[in-house]
Amino acid sequence: MTVRRKNIISLAIVLIPFYLVALLQKIFYTQDEILVEEYLGIYMLLGLIGISTILLLNKYLLRNKISIFRAPDSKLIIDIALALLLLGIYYFIKSIEISTYGEWIKTEIDRTAIDTLLAKIFSNTLFSIIIVGPFSWINEGFTSLSVAFILYNFWEIGNKKVWIWATILFTSFFIGLIQYNNGIPSVINSSLIIVCSSYIYYRYRSIFPLFIAGVLHQTIDLVGYWVYI
Repeated sequence: MTVRRKNIISLAIVLIPFYLVALLQKIFYTQDEILVEEYLGIYMLLGLIGISTILLLNKYLLRNKISIFRAPDSKLIIDIALALLLLGIYYFIKSIEISTYGEWIKTEIDRTAIDTLLAKIFSNTLFSIIIVGPFSWINEGFTSLSVAFILYNFWEIGNKKVWIWATILFTSFFIGLIQYNNGIPSVINSSLIIVCSSYIYYRYRSIFPLFIAGVLHQTIDLVGYWVYI
């Protein structure tokens, strides 16, 4: 089997079951009531399956070292600095949304189910710790790994600058569509954030900034919700 064919197979295995199916589920399936245990358990399990799938594909199908996710010469202090930069970019993008496309593209979102779910989670100390801790870590771990893995495989197929930027834009928009159920502004936010994260990975070849920034962002939002409910 050629290297390019292995890259295409790896892309299909990650993009189709973990992203395309999730997008179709959000478009065509609505749920009035979400059980706390089901939500936490299923998403954590899917995150672990996703992480395991990527690591196994990388090792046994592509025969790559783990260093594709973090270059050996990466420095933790630089990873942390880049993560803080990304976190600042996240909130900058959100501030732009408030005064621009968030106003121009009004979207009515029924948040009753998710608000009820979060209220139930934060009324229980154990569930609160799980969602702020392991739940966020696992899901952000999968997101960071998958973005890097998808981009790496695209870049193994071609390495021209036009191709690199086309794949960054495609990956960012495709993954951003997962926010479809939260409205078009959320899709734009997510896509722009992933573009910035993808460039950081392209430039420094480390997923740590993406992971740290994602965990910090989720933690701040969730703790803020926890405090103010």
